[in-house]
Amino acid sequence: MRDTDLFQLALGLVPPWMVKACAFDAEKRRLDIEIDFARGGRFPCPHCGKADCPVHDTAMQEWRHLDFFQHQAFLHARVARIACPDCGVKQIAVPSWRSHAAHGRRARARASRCCLRRSS
Repeated sequence: MRDTDLFQLALGLVPPWMVKACAFDAEKRRLDIEIDFARGGRFPCPHCGKADCPVHDTAMQEWRHLDFFQHQAFLHARVARIACPDCGVKQIAVPSWRSHAAHGRRARARASRCCLRRSS
């Protein structure tokens, strides 16, 4: 299994999203994962839901992700703006792979349980 396939599965990416490249720097303790979509990709309008809107343009964005063992992890992705015939140019909704909310809730819940057991 290639590293890109491994991270694609770990992040739960589904088409049109894919891991394009990974760069690991042990000295800097950093992992960079580049996420992209295929050329000619089409997306639903985030405003009205119209399917199959063409990409108008893209901008690179970066997010800090959960650590990969003791290494900082960063996601880099081209985020598209689509051209909806009804709504005009709109930025697509970014998939949940950039969200830390669920991980944070689980970590806080584990910490709370641990504190409660120790105080009993």
